[in-house]
Amino acid sequence: MIRFYYHPTPNPAKIALFLEETGLPYEVVPVDTARGQQHAVEFRAINPNGKVPAIVDTDGPGGAEVRVFDSTAILLYLGEKTGKLMGTPTDRGELLSWLLFIATGLGPFSGQAVHFQRAAPEKLPYAINGTGARRNGTTPCWTSIWTAATSSSAGAIPLQTSRDGAGLTA
Repeated sequence: MIRFYYHPTPNPAKIALFLEETGLPYEVVPVDTARGQQHAVEFRAINPNGKVPAIVDTDGPGGAEVRVFDSTAILLYLGEKTGKLMGTPTDRGELLSWLLFIATGLGPFSGQAVHFQRAAPEKLPYAINGTGARRNGTTPCWTSIWTAATSSSAGAIPLQTSRDGAGLTA
């Protein structure tokens, strides 16, 4: 059984979708991040980083209980455990590339944008309007890559880098 530590935010949603799609049995353990429950000693024993999602697999390798935290680590762990949604050896590189593109680029950037637009105690125009990200080409780059990839059914998409700050073009 998987104990799934959850709050209705984007990263836990990735795990919820995986669990539902694969039919893996799980129990939801709500963590109210608005009340700071992710900082409780009990939760920090599961995820020292104090963030959701996290899981405890009560039937891990060899029957041992295993904790896993960070949405990407959880997706990889559950994929390997179930043998589902991991692709084939032929497309594994592509699958891992997109998984980590979301995990290390688009995901964190989007999260920071939401924080500065909606939750930051001080409204900083530089952070809110993305001036810094646009100046170094980050916003157009990620947006162009994601838009091209999700709007094409052709598979691999040839992209060219633009040095003028316009990002990448398909």
